[in-house]
Amino acid sequence: MPPFLSRPTAWWAPVLLTGALAWPGLSSAHSLLLACQPAADSMVQCKGEFSDGSDAAGMAVSVKAYDERVLAKGTLGGDSTWRFRLPEGEYFVRLEDGGEHSVEVDHTDVKP
Repeated sequence: MPPFLSRPTAWWAPVLLTGALAWPGLSSAHSLLLACQPAADSMVQCKGEFSDGSDAAGMAVSVKAYDERVLAKGTLGGDSTWRFRLPEGEYFVRLEDGGEHSVEVDHTDVKP
């Protein structure tokens, strides 16, 4: 062992402690996910969740035209899903958790 690491009050102890405390925070980071697919009766169904598998129930969802006009809005249900009538023209679906997470799905990605 190098002599500078063997000292009882080594400079590296606070560095290791800081790194150990920060590591759990880094490993718990997660992303918001959204998948939308066509449903019966000209509807679209979307399901939201976090990348760690936790649900996204109660989060705000909106359907917008490319000019940012809101075409529909609601919240994910208890099963983390939400349905809306298929709009005419181009649109995208946006899911937001009210904080740092949001995700969008373009109409071209709404596939069975």
